[in-house]
Order: sequence, then C-alpha cells, then structure tokens
Amino acid sequence: MIKLDQRLIFGFDWLWFLALLALSAAGVVVIWSTTDATSLNSYFGRQIIYLCCGLLVFLILLNFDYHLFSDFISIIYLAGIAVLGLVLVIGRSIHANKSWIDIGLFSFQPSELVKIIAVIALAKYYAEYDRDYLGLRELMVGGLIVFFPAFMVVLQGDLGTAVTFFPIYATLSCLAGIKRKHIAVLLIVVAAAAPITWFTLRGYQRGRIETVFNPERDPHRLGYQTIQSEIAIGSGRIVGKGFKQGSQGNLGFLPARHTDFVFSVLSEEKGFVGSISILGLFLFIAYRLFRTAREAKDKLGTMIVVGVAALLLFHVLINVGMAEGLLPIAGIPLPFVSAGGSSLISYYAAMSLCMGIRMRRYVN
Repeated sequence: MIKLDQRLIFGFDWLWFLALLALSAAGVVVIWSTTDATSLNSYFGRQIIYLCCGLLVFLILLNFDYHLFSDFISIIYLAGIAVLGLVLVIGRSIHANKSWIDIGLFSFQPSELVKIIAVIALAKYYAEYDRDYLGLRELMVGGLIVFFPAFMVVLQGDLGTAVTFFPIYATLSCLAGIKRKHIAVLLIVVAAAAPITWFTLRGYQRGRIETVFNPERDPHRLGYQTIQSEIAIGSGRIVGKGFKQGSQGNLGFLPARHTDFVFSVLSEEKGFVGSISILGLFLFIAYRLFRTAREAKDKLGTMIVVGVAALLLFHVLINVGMAEGLLPIAGIPLPFVSAGGSSLISYYAAMSLCMGIRMRRYVN
C-alpha cells in the first residue's frame, strides 16, 4: 500500500473518471426507462447499489500499487481458478449457464473478475520476458494462463464469456512480440479447430450464428431478438423517441432490453445522437487507456492497461455488433451500461487498476 501524496493526486484523470460516470448514468437511466419499479429490489435499485459498490471498489484499489497485485498474482490466480471450480459445484444456473454464485441477496459471476486477473497474470509473465520476441514455450504458457480459466467458463455453459478471454491473449502476445511463423502456426490451429468447434456447439448456438446471415428464417424464435433490436435502433432515427417512449423497449417486445440489448433501447430513445455519444465516450476512455499505456513507467504497467483496453473494446464491439444484427447473440454485456453487478464492479476494479498505473507513472 502507498501514501496518496500530491504527485498521485495530481495524476488522477478527472475527465476519464467523469466519462465512466456518464456511461454508468446512461445505463441507470435506460434501466429505469425499461423497468417499472424503482425500489431497491428492482433492476433500477440494484443497479444503483452495484454502482455504489463499483465506485467504492474503485476508490479502495487506487490506494494500492499495481505491483502489489502482480507480486501476489500466483495466489490470486489460483484463488480465481478455485472459485470457478466452486461455481461448477454449487453455482446457480441462469439461461442454461451455471455461472453464478449466490451471495446473500445478490448473485455474482466470478468469470467477470477472473478476466481481470488473467490480464494481470499474463502481463506479469510477459513483462518478465526480456527478449524482443516470444518463444514457442512462452506462447504456450501464456495460452495456458488465459485459456485454462476460459475452458472452465466453457464448462459452465457460458461460451460468450469464454470468447472474451481471446483478445487478452492475442493483444498481449502481439505487444510482447510474436514472430511471423508463430502467427502462421496460430492461424492454422484456429482454422483447423473451427470445424471441430462448430460441431461441438449446441443446437441453439449454431442457430444464433446462422441467424446473423438470415434472421427472417426463424423470426419467432432464434431471429426474434435480432429483428426486434434492429427495429428499435432504426426507429430511433436522429434524436430518438424520448424517455420511456420507445415501443420495442418500453412495451416489452425486445427481450433482455436492460442487459444485453441495452444499446438498442438507448438508440431507440436517444436516437443516433445518443448512441454516437455513448460510443464516443468509449472511444475517449480507450484513448485515455492507450495514453496511460504509453506513459506507464514499466512494461508491466503498459501490458496491464493494454490488456484491459483490449477487453473493454472487444466487449463494446461484440455487444454493439450483436445489437445491430452484425454478430451472433453471445450474451456479452455493454460495459458500465448493461444491468448487472458482476460486470460493473469488475470493470470499475479494472479502471481503478489502470488509473493507479497512470497516477504512479512518475513516482518511484
């Protein structure tokens, strides 16, 4: 733990923090719009509680040097794996995914936090490698660090969350240095595994992929969400229909309107102006992250920030692409905006970690 001296306080990026608050506020407003109740036990009330918890985690983690987490990452990583294993035993199933653990009145999805742990673990491993290019051994060990927890998430039935581990490995491996021949080998392995993976998918998972190309082939079942989402986004036009005025979101035609398809509701109510503003906030945060990575005082800090940025942008890409019918429905939330505490708190923890790296860039 460190003392918050003036150099650290002056290093705090208020614009970055305000952008995070703006995204969270937009999410709270959309959830309020699409759900009727406003009690603490409603989606709206719980999101307020999750936001307060996320901000508390953010402020607490700022007090710790990121090297402290990397020094004990082996223990933290093994603890994360153990919790994922515990989910397989006592976890609660939601939509056929056994990914949740009940904590009192709430449920928590450990895989969201384990993604951040995987970023730190892989960044720590690659940062200690002092050559220009990774060897095959390093690539294989790095792959195990990331894809072992991803495999456990697959066992939970949550293929969408498991896929989000891939950009962590791909981005940090490229940053650490990867030879062309190794890239070719990885591409061959992916190409060879693709047909096998297709036949191991469940029927509804293959159907979701096929629906991307032709949602009208099953408009009342697999293609229903995609069609309703496209209607919602298109009907918003330039400035949207207004708060609680959207037909698809407010009348309940769009499923998962406060979670996976929150961007669709936002586009319907706020139009092109609102949706482009949300995407602009994400781009601004990404810019701040990459600037922090460039200015970090060591390789470890750079890799942690780039890993978090890759994870954030991948989530945004998949969620928005899913809402617009360009990608299969994967059950991936929009960071800081979708309802749910696991993703919100985990991302505030990740942002605190990155903000701490920025604040300590000139501190010995």
